[in-house]
Amino acid sequence: MPQKIHWRIYLELADLAKRESKFGFAGSMFKIVVSIQPYAYQGWLEYSKMEEECGNYEQSRKIIQMGLKLNPLSENLFTKAVKLEDRAPNGTARVREMVERIRANREASIDKTWRIYLEAALFEGRMGNRKEARALFQYLMTECKGHGTIHLEASKYEERENQLISAIDTCNTGIK
Repeated sequence: MPQKIHWRIYLELADLAKRESKFGFAGSMFKIVVSIQPYAYQGWLEYSKMEEECGNYEQSRKIIQMGLKLNPLSENLFTKAVKLEDRAPNGTARVREMVERIRANREASIDKTWRIYLEAALFEGRMGNRKEARALFQYLMTECKGHGTIHLEASKYEERENQLISAIDTCNTGIK
């Protein structure tokens, strides 16, 4: 009886084909990877990256969205999705919908999702929505007191907004 080939071998084959500019074969291998192991974010992420590198932004976005449906708490897929939506028409609304889906997910504890919320706060800041960015940062700093990264990013955000007193206060709170 033939032994099943592990999905990571297909992922390696896809990566090798991509590096050799054999994008058709790489795409076929990525399709096998995501069909064999749809709950592994790596296949979706690498497949999406290849499509983006080939200039197929809409296809790249669709792949990431399919991956997020199966892996809704994957911070890697979420971060990539935000970057792709950042440049797409109506992308801001789609990012906000993704955040709302995470908020509605009963399995989504703050321990699993704080990096996603951090990316959402940074996104809102880039979009000029200061109120929502600050609300997300405040939520994270309240719920995740021991995460220095959150205080650092919130402080950097305040500094970019020329709110130096607030940036220093945020740093001091994080240090405490």
